[in-house]
Amino acid sequence: MSFDRRWADEPGLGDWWGRAMWGLGTAATRSTVPWIRREAAGAFRSGTRQRSPWPRAMAYAGLGAAEVLRSDPHDTDASALLADAAAAVGVPGPDPGWVWPTAELTYANPTMAEVVIAAGDLLGDEPLLRSGLRMLAWLCREQDNAGHLSTVPVGGWRSGVPKHRFDQQPIEAAATADACAAALAVTGDDRWEEPLFRAIAWFLGDNDVQTVMYDPLTGGCYDGLTADGPNLNQGAESTLALVSTLQHARTLATRSATRPSGGLA
Repeated sequence: MSFDRRWADEPGLGDWWGRAMWGLGTAATRSTVPWIRREAAGAFRSGTRQRSPWPRAMAYAGLGAAEVLRSDPHDTDASALLADAAAAVGVPGPDPGWVWPTAELTYANPTMAEVVIAAGDLLGDEPLLRSGLRMLAWLCREQDNAGHLSTVPVGGWRSGVPKHRFDQQPIEAAATADACAAALAVTGDDRWEEPLFRAIAWFLGDNDVQTVMYDPLTGGCYDGLTADGPNLNQGAESTLALVSTLQHARTLATRSATRPSGGLA
């Protein structure tokens, strides 16, 4: 925006649009403040008239639509956006050695699996749900390194090319936690607790360098994991990734504490 408050470029539908839609859908259904819910719902409704050509932007927007659908299963605008988001991501290919819909893993990969899971669940599409769960299970196996999480780093991974491990980003561990928590909620299958716990533990030091990924003095999360240790910058995105993942840790701890113990009847 210029000094005279005129936009100097054209509107875009990149990741920023998708993330805004995700935030608006969440605020519209979860905020405790009535006027925030009202304003967010109006802005979300306006955004549903758009579609991005970028699958990851659509995946983010689809998660916002999923939030709205959990509150109102009859919302046709949110249903259409979620269905289109899942279609933009795609479904697993026929090669059992490379299950992902595309030939490359880049960024926000767990988010793409999560939106397919959400679409399958909320739209009543069982084959789509199975596809999303299969994508996420395969991704979790690919990101496993000797029993701990090793996220897809900057630069990505490609089929048939040896994996490189660095630089890993906190947002990838957080997205893994989000997706595994979603799979656990949808299926009730306790097997999703292990990869969820590994995503939490990544921040606490169970990672490729065995180093804690946050500063206990500031509460900030380091911006990346390099071969030499953490990138000591503490950006907002990384810190929010830490906070959101620790929220999953609290939920997981509560779930474990309330689970009935075994024993003879």
